[in-house]
Amino acid sequence: MAELFAPWTAPGAIARPALQAGCGGPTGVAPIVQLHPTRLCNLACAHCYTASGPRATQQLPLELLCAVLDDAAALGYRQLAVSGGEPLLYDELPGLLRHARRLGLLTSLTSNGLLLSPGRWAAIAPLLDRLAISIDGREATHDALRGLAGARARTLRLLEQPRATGTPFGFIFTLTQHNVDELEDVVGLAAAHGAHSVQVHPLTLHGRARETLLDERPDGQELLAAIVEAQRLALTLQASSGVRVQVDALSQGQILAHRDRLVPTWPAPGLTALAPVLVLQSDGQVLPLTHELPPALWLGSVHELPLKALAARWLHSSASRRLVQALERTWHELAEGAQPAAYWYDEVAARVQQVGQVAPVPVPLLPARGLIARGPTLAQGRAAQA
Repeated sequence: MAELFAPWTAPGAIARPALQAGCGGPTGVAPIVQLHPTRLCNLACAHCYTASGPRATQQLPLELLCAVLDDAAALGYRQLAVSGGEPLLYDELPGLLRHARRLGLLTSLTSNGLLLSPGRWAAIAPLLDRLAISIDGREATHDALRGLAGARARTLRLLEQPRATGTPFGFIFTLTQHNVDELEDVVGLAAAHGAHSVQVHPLTLHGRARETLLDERPDGQELLAAIVEAQRLALTLQASSGVRVQVDALSQGQILAHRDRLVPTWPAPGLTALAPVLVLQSDGQVLPLTHELPPALWLGSVHELPLKALAARWLHSSASRRLVQALERTWHELAEGAQPAAYWYDEVAARVQQVGQVAPVPVPLLPARGLIARGPTLAQGRAAQA
Protein backbone atom coordinates (compact mmCIF):
# COMPACT_ATOMS: atom_id res chain seq x y z
CA MET A 1 0.00 0.00 0.00
CA ALA A 2 1.46 3.35 -0.99
CA GLU A 3 2.15 5.46 2.08
CA LEU A 4 1.07 8.82 0.66
CA PHE A 5 0.15 11.48 3.18
CA ALA A 6 -3.50 12.55 3.08
CA PRO A 7 -3.67 16.02 1.50
CA TRP A 8 -7.17 16.87 2.71
CA THR A 9 -8.68 16.87 6.16
CA ALA A 10 -11.05 19.82 5.80
CA PRO A 11 -14.10 19.74 3.54
CA GLY A 12 -13.50 21.88 0.50
CA ALA A 13 -9.71 22.12 0.86
CA ILE A 14 -7.85 22.64 -2.40
CA ALA A 15 -4.93 20.28 -2.98
CA ARG A 16 -2.55 21.50 -5.67
CA PRO A 17 1.10 20.56 -6.27
CA ALA A 18 2.12 24.23 -6.13
CA LEU A 19 0.86 24.42 -2.57
CA GLN A 20 2.63 21.36 -1.23
CA ALA A 21 6.08 22.84 -0.66
CA GLY A 22 6.44 24.10 2.88
CA CYS A 23 2.95 23.06 3.91
CA GLY A 24 3.10 21.30 7.23
CA GLY A 25 0.41 19.83 9.39
CA PRO A 26 -1.98 16.98 8.72
CA THR A 27 -3.79 18.82 5.94
CA GLY A 28 -0.78 18.63 3.65
CA VAL A 29 -2.10 21.73 1.89
CA ALA A 30 -1.73 25.43 2.54
CA PRO A 31 -3.31 26.48 5.86
CA ILE A 32 -7.05 26.89 5.47
CA VAL A 33 -9.62 29.03 7.25
CA GLN A 34 -13.10 27.54 7.16
CA LEU A 35 -15.91 30.08 7.53
CA HIS A 36 -19.51 29.30 8.39
CA PRO A 37 -21.19 32.64 7.68
CA THR A 38 -24.71 31.31 8.29
CA ARG A 39 -26.55 28.33 9.76
CA LEU A 40 -29.51 28.91 7.47
CA CYS A 41 -30.01 25.99 5.09
CA ASN A 42 -32.69 24.77 2.73
CA LEU A 43 -32.29 21.28 4.23
CA ALA A 44 -31.94 19.72 7.67
CA CYS A 45 -29.65 16.80 6.86
CA ALA A 46 -29.30 13.98 9.35
CA HIS A 47 -25.49 14.10 9.21
CA CYS A 48 -25.11 17.90 9.55
CA TYR A 49 -22.38 18.71 12.07
CA THR A 50 -23.54 22.34 12.45
CA ALA A 51 -27.23 21.51 13.05
CA SER A 52 -28.19 23.90 10.26
CA GLY A 53 -31.68 24.10 8.83
CA PRO A 54 -34.49 26.24 7.38
CA ARG A 55 -35.29 27.78 10.78
CA ALA A 56 -31.73 28.70 11.76
CA THR A 57 -31.16 32.45 11.66
CA GLN A 58 -27.65 32.78 13.09
CA GLN A 59 -25.24 34.49 10.72
CA LEU A 60 -22.31 36.89 10.64
CA PRO A 61 -22.07 40.31 8.98
CA LEU A 62 -19.82 40.74 5.97
CA GLU A 63 -17.77 43.47 7.67
CA LEU A 64 -16.79 41.12 10.45
CA LEU A 65 -15.96 38.28 8.08
CA CYS A 66 -13.75 40.55 5.98
CA ALA A 67 -11.88 41.65 9.10
CA VAL A 68 -11.36 37.99 10.02
CA LEU A 69 -9.99 37.26 6.54
CA ASP A 70 -7.62 40.24 6.77
CA ASP A 71 -6.18 38.83 9.98
CA ALA A 72 -6.19 35.24 8.71
CA ALA A 73 -4.17 36.19 5.65
CA ALA A 74 -1.69 38.10 7.82
CA LEU A 75 -1.38 35.03 10.07
CA GLY A 76 -0.44 32.82 7.12
CA TYR A 77 -3.71 31.25 5.99
CA ARG A 78 -3.83 30.89 2.23
CA GLN A 79 -7.19 29.24 1.57
CA LEU A 80 -10.78 30.13 2.31
CA ALA A 81 -13.36 27.35 2.51
CA VAL A 82 -16.94 28.59 2.89
CA SER A 83 -19.44 26.17 4.36
CA GLY A 84 -22.60 26.49 6.39
CA GLY A 85 -25.51 26.15 6.59
CA GLU A 86 -25.94 26.50 2.87
CA PRO A 87 -23.56 29.27 1.80
CA LEU A 88 -25.63 30.03 -1.30
CA LEU A 89 -28.27 31.42 1.09
CA TYR A 90 -25.80 33.96 2.47
CA ASP A 91 -26.68 37.19 0.64
CA GLU A 92 -23.18 38.66 1.02
CA LEU A 93 -21.39 35.61 -0.39
CA PRO A 94 -20.09 37.38 -3.55
CA GLY A 95 -18.63 40.18 -1.43
CA LEU A 96 -16.95 37.65 0.89
CA LEU A 97 -15.37 35.74 -1.99
CA ARG A 98 -14.32 38.97 -3.69
CA HIS A 99 -12.54 40.13 -0.55
CA ALA A 100 -10.75 36.79 -0.23
CA ARG A 101 -9.56 37.07 -3.81
CA ARG A 102 -8.22 40.59 -3.14
CA LEU A 103 -6.17 39.08 -0.32
CA GLY A 104 -4.75 36.44 -2.65
CA LEU A 105 -6.56 33.53 -0.98
CA LEU A 106 -7.69 30.47 -2.86
CA THR A 107 -11.45 30.12 -2.55
CA SER A 108 -13.70 27.09 -2.27
CA LEU A 109 -17.33 26.58 -1.37
CA THR A 110 -19.18 23.52 -0.06
CA SER A 111 -22.83 23.24 -1.06
CA ASN A 112 -25.65 20.71 -1.27
CA GLY A 113 -26.04 21.89 -4.86
CA LEU A 114 -29.81 22.32 -4.80
CA LEU A 115 -29.66 26.11 -5.20
CA LEU A 116 -27.25 26.36 -8.12
CA SER A 117 -29.58 28.50 -10.18
CA PRO A 118 -28.10 30.40 -13.15
CA GLY A 119 -28.44 33.73 -11.33
CA ARG A 120 -26.79 32.60 -8.10
CA TRP A 121 -24.01 30.83 -9.96
CA ALA A 122 -23.23 33.76 -12.25
CA ALA A 123 -22.64 35.98 -9.20
CA ILE A 124 -19.94 33.74 -7.68
CA ALA A 125 -18.45 31.63 -10.49
CA PRO A 126 -15.66 34.12 -11.36
CA LEU A 127 -14.68 34.26 -7.68
CA LEU A 128 -14.31 30.52 -7.00
CA ASP A 129 -11.29 28.28 -7.43
CA ARG A 130 -13.24 25.15 -6.53
CA LEU A 131 -16.78 24.03 -5.79
CA ALA A 132 -17.43 21.03 -3.51
CA ILE A 133 -20.81 19.30 -3.81
CA SER A 134 -22.10 16.84 -1.21
CA ILE A 135 -23.00 13.49 -2.77
CA ASP A 136 -23.43 10.82 -0.12
CA GLY A 137 -23.93 7.56 -1.95
CA ARG A 138 -26.58 6.02 -4.08
CA GLU A 139 -29.80 7.90 -4.69
CA ALA A 140 -31.75 6.26 -1.85
CA THR A 141 -28.96 6.87 0.68
CA HIS A 142 -28.36 10.46 -0.38
CA ASP A 143 -32.05 11.42 -0.38
CA ALA A 144 -32.68 9.72 2.97
CA LEU A 145 -29.89 11.68 4.67
CA ARG A 146 -31.40 14.90 3.34
CA GLY A 147 -35.01 14.02 4.01
CA LEU A 148 -35.93 15.01 0.47
CA ALA A 149 -36.92 12.69 -2.35
CA GLY A 150 -35.25 13.57 -5.63
CA ALA A 151 -32.49 15.63 -3.97
CA ARG A 152 -29.59 13.84 -5.66
CA ALA A 153 -31.21 13.91 -9.10
CA ARG A 154 -31.82 17.66 -8.86
CA THR A 155 -28.27 18.35 -7.68
CA LEU A 156 -26.83 16.39 -10.58
CA ARG A 157 -28.98 18.30 -13.07
CA LEU A 158 -27.78 21.63 -11.69
CA LEU A 159 -24.13 20.68 -12.18
CA GLU A 160 -24.59 22.04 -15.68
CA GLN A 161 -23.88 25.47 -14.14
CA PRO A 162 -20.24 24.87 -13.06
CA ARG A 163 -19.64 22.75 -16.15
CA ALA A 164 -20.73 25.64 -18.36
CA THR A 165 -18.26 28.05 -16.74
CA GLY A 166 -15.43 25.52 -16.52
CA THR A 167 -15.17 25.88 -12.74
CA PRO A 168 -13.43 22.86 -11.18
CA PHE A 169 -15.75 20.94 -8.88
CA GLY A 170 -15.65 17.75 -6.86
CA PHE A 171 -17.88 15.63 -4.67
CA ILE A 172 -17.70 15.22 -0.89
CA PHE A 173 -18.83 11.78 0.24
CA THR A 174 -19.64 11.34 3.95
CA LEU A 175 -18.27 7.98 5.08
CA THR A 176 -20.30 6.14 7.72
CA GLN A 177 -19.88 2.70 9.25
CA HIS A 178 -22.01 1.09 6.56
CA ASN A 179 -21.60 2.81 3.19
CA VAL A 180 -18.06 2.20 1.90
CA ASP A 181 -19.61 -0.11 -0.72
CA GLU A 182 -21.28 2.97 -2.26
CA LEU A 183 -18.02 4.78 -2.92
CA GLU A 184 -17.52 3.17 -6.33
CA ASP A 185 -20.97 4.40 -7.37
CA VAL A 186 -20.09 7.97 -6.35
CA VAL A 187 -16.74 7.87 -8.16
CA GLY A 188 -18.48 6.61 -11.29
CA LEU A 189 -21.00 9.40 -10.93
CA ALA A 190 -18.16 11.92 -10.63
CA ALA A 191 -16.60 10.65 -13.85
CA ALA A 192 -19.93 10.80 -15.66
CA HIS A 193 -20.71 14.37 -14.59
CA GLY A 194 -17.29 15.99 -14.98
CA ALA A 195 -16.23 16.17 -11.31
CA HIS A 196 -12.48 16.28 -10.80
CA SER A 197 -12.38 14.56 -7.40
CA VAL A 198 -14.18 12.68 -4.68
CA GLN A 199 -13.27 13.58 -1.11
CA VAL A 200 -14.22 10.87 1.38
CA HIS A 201 -14.83 12.60 4.70
CA PRO A 202 -15.62 10.53 7.82
CA LEU A 203 -18.85 11.33 9.61
CA THR A 204 -18.33 13.81 12.45
CA LEU A 205 -20.58 13.23 15.43
CA HIS A 206 -21.35 16.84 16.11
CA GLY A 207 -24.51 18.91 15.78
CA ARG A 208 -27.50 16.99 14.42
CA ALA A 209 -25.37 13.96 13.59
CA ARG A 210 -24.88 13.30 17.29
CA GLU A 211 -28.64 12.98 17.68
CA THR A 212 -29.49 11.01 14.55
CA LEU A 213 -26.42 8.94 13.60
CA LEU A 214 -24.76 8.12 16.91
CA ASP A 215 -23.79 4.57 15.87
CA GLU A 216 -22.69 5.49 12.34
CA ARG A 217 -19.21 6.91 12.87
CA PRO A 218 -16.75 4.71 10.90
CA ASP A 219 -14.30 2.70 13.00
CA GLY A 220 -10.69 1.94 12.14
CA GLN A 221 -11.57 -1.08 10.03
CA GLU A 222 -14.08 0.89 7.96
CA LEU A 223 -11.60 3.73 7.48
CA LEU A 224 -8.95 1.28 6.30
CA ALA A 225 -11.49 -0.31 3.95
CA ALA A 226 -12.19 3.16 2.51
CA ILE A 227 -8.46 3.82 2.01
CA VAL A 228 -7.99 0.48 0.23
CA GLU A 229 -11.12 1.02 -1.89
CA ALA A 230 -9.96 4.51 -2.86
CA GLN A 231 -6.61 3.13 -3.98
CA ARG A 232 -8.33 0.39 -5.97
CA LEU A 233 -10.57 2.93 -7.68
CA ALA A 234 -7.59 5.18 -8.39
CA LEU A 235 -5.80 2.31 -10.12
CA THR A 236 -8.82 1.23 -12.15
CA LEU A 237 -10.57 4.51 -12.90
CA GLN A 238 -8.30 7.51 -12.44
CA ALA A 239 -6.31 6.98 -15.64
CA SER A 240 -9.46 6.89 -17.74
CA SER A 241 -11.67 9.36 -15.89
CA GLY A 242 -9.20 11.74 -14.25
CA VAL A 243 -11.19 11.58 -11.00
CA ARG A 244 -9.01 11.79 -7.91
CA VAL A 245 -10.22 9.89 -4.82
CA GLN A 246 -8.99 11.04 -1.43
CA VAL A 247 -9.88 9.64 2.00
CA ASP A 248 -9.54 11.98 4.98
CA ALA A 249 -7.99 9.26 7.12
CA LEU A 250 -4.52 7.98 7.87
CA SER A 251 -3.34 4.40 7.99
CA GLN A 252 -1.23 3.37 10.96
CA GLY A 253 1.78 3.32 8.66
CA GLN A 254 1.19 6.92 7.67
CA ILE A 255 0.84 7.93 11.31
CA LEU A 256 4.14 6.26 12.14
CA ALA A 257 5.91 7.89 9.21
CA HIS A 258 4.68 11.45 9.69
CA ARG A 259 4.99 12.32 13.36
CA ASP A 260 6.73 15.59 12.49
CA ARG A 261 3.64 16.75 10.55
CA LEU A 262 1.13 15.61 13.15
CA VAL A 263 2.69 16.79 16.42
CA PRO A 264 3.94 20.42 16.43
CA THR A 265 6.25 21.94 19.00
CA TRP A 266 5.05 24.25 21.78
CA PRO A 267 5.21 27.16 21.97
CA ALA A 268 4.61 27.37 18.25
CA PRO A 269 6.07 30.02 15.94
CA GLY A 270 2.60 30.91 14.66
CA LEU A 271 -1.05 29.93 14.65
CA THR A 272 -0.86 27.90 11.43
CA ALA A 273 1.65 25.54 13.05
CA LEU A 274 -0.90 24.46 15.67
CA ALA A 275 -4.07 25.04 13.67
CA PRO A 276 -3.51 24.40 9.94
CA VAL A 277 -7.31 24.30 9.82
CA LEU A 278 -9.03 27.22 11.57
CA VAL A 279 -12.81 27.20 11.92
CA LEU A 280 -15.04 30.25 12.39
CA GLN A 281 -18.53 29.23 13.49
CA SER A 282 -21.63 31.25 12.67
CA ASP A 283 -21.76 32.41 16.31
CA GLY A 284 -18.33 34.03 15.99
CA GLN A 285 -16.36 31.43 17.95
CA VAL A 286 -12.96 30.45 16.55
CA LEU A 287 -11.87 26.81 16.84
CA PRO A 288 -8.58 25.09 15.99
CA LEU A 289 -8.69 21.95 13.82
CA THR A 290 -12.24 20.65 14.31
CA HIS A 291 -15.72 21.25 15.75
CA GLU A 292 -15.16 18.30 18.06
CA LEU A 293 -12.73 20.10 20.37
CA PRO A 294 -14.24 21.29 23.68
CA PRO A 295 -14.79 25.04 24.24
CA ALA A 296 -11.89 25.17 26.71
CA LEU A 297 -9.52 24.86 23.74
CA TRP A 298 -11.19 27.43 21.49
CA LEU A 299 -9.52 30.75 20.71
CA GLY A 300 -12.55 32.86 21.63
CA SER A 301 -15.07 35.05 19.86
CA VAL A 302 -14.35 37.56 17.08
CA HIS A 303 -17.28 39.56 18.47
CA GLU A 304 -15.02 40.36 21.44
CA LEU A 305 -11.53 40.64 19.93
CA PRO A 306 -10.02 40.61 16.43
CA LEU A 307 -8.64 37.29 15.23
CA LYS A 308 -5.05 38.52 15.52
CA ALA A 309 -5.55 39.30 19.18
CA LEU A 310 -7.26 35.97 19.85
CA ALA A 311 -4.37 34.18 18.17
CA ALA A 312 -1.70 36.03 20.15
CA ARG A 313 -3.44 35.29 23.43
CA TRP A 314 -4.13 31.63 22.61
CA LEU A 315 -0.66 30.77 21.33
CA HIS A 316 0.87 31.33 24.77
CA SER A 317 -2.00 29.92 26.78
CA SER A 318 -2.50 26.63 28.60
CA ALA A 319 -5.18 25.80 26.02
CA SER A 320 -2.68 25.61 23.14
CA ARG A 321 -0.26 23.65 25.31
CA ARG A 322 -3.01 21.22 26.23
CA LEU A 323 -3.83 20.75 22.55
CA VAL A 324 -0.20 19.88 21.75
CA GLN A 325 -0.21 17.39 24.63
CA ALA A 326 -3.33 15.80 23.16
CA LEU A 327 -1.68 15.62 19.74
CA GLU A 328 1.37 13.95 21.28
CA ARG A 329 -0.74 11.44 23.20
CA THR A 330 -2.83 10.68 20.12
CA TRP A 331 0.24 9.95 18.04
CA HIS A 332 1.74 7.58 20.62
CA GLU A 333 -1.49 5.67 21.21
CA LEU A 334 -2.27 5.27 17.52
CA ALA A 335 1.32 4.43 16.60
CA GLU A 336 1.56 1.78 19.30
CA GLY A 337 -2.02 0.49 19.18
CA ALA A 338 -3.91 -1.94 16.98
CA GLN A 339 -6.19 0.54 15.19
CA PRO A 340 -5.47 0.12 11.45
CA ALA A 341 -6.59 3.63 10.40
CA ALA A 342 -7.91 6.81 11.96
CA TYR A 343 -9.46 10.17 11.24
CA TRP A 344 -6.78 12.19 12.96
CA TYR A 345 -8.78 15.17 14.22
CA ASP A 346 -11.54 13.07 15.76
CA GLU A 347 -8.91 11.00 17.56
CA VAL A 348 -7.26 14.14 18.91
CA ALA A 349 -10.60 15.52 20.12
CA ALA A 350 -11.37 12.25 21.89
CA ARG A 351 -8.10 12.45 23.82
CA VAL A 352 -8.28 16.10 24.83
CA GLN A 353 -10.41 15.19 27.83
CA GLN A 354 -7.84 12.55 28.83
CA VAL A 355 -5.02 15.06 29.09
CA GLY A 356 -4.78 16.21 32.68
CA GLN A 357 -5.01 19.83 33.60
CA VAL A 358 -1.64 21.43 32.96
CA ALA A 359 -0.08 24.13 35.08
CA PRO A 360 -1.30 27.53 33.93
CA VAL A 361 1.00 29.21 31.46
CA PRO A 362 1.40 32.95 31.94
CA VAL A 363 -0.43 34.86 29.22
CA PRO A 364 1.30 38.12 28.34
CA LEU A 365 -0.76 41.27 28.55
CA LEU A 366 -1.77 42.40 25.08
CA PRO A 367 -1.24 46.02 24.07
CA ALA A 368 -4.44 47.96 23.74
CA ARG A 369 -3.48 49.19 20.29
CA GLY A 370 -5.39 47.31 17.59
CA LEU A 371 -7.29 45.17 20.09
CA ILE A 372 -10.53 47.09 20.27
CA ALA A 373 -13.47 44.85 21.08
CA ARG A 374 -16.15 44.44 18.45
CA GLY A 375 -19.04 46.80 19.05
CA PRO A 376 -22.70 45.85 19.20
CA THR A 377 -23.31 46.88 15.58
CA LEU A 378 -20.89 44.28 14.25
CA ALA A 379 -21.67 41.74 16.92
CA GLN A 380 -25.37 41.69 16.20
CA GLY A 381 -25.48 42.99 12.63
CA ARG A 382 -27.16 40.48 10.38
CA ALA A 383 -28.60 38.42 13.23
CA ALA A 384 -30.69 41.38 14.25
CA GLN A 385 -32.07 41.62 10.73
CA ALA A 386 -32.91 37.92 10.43
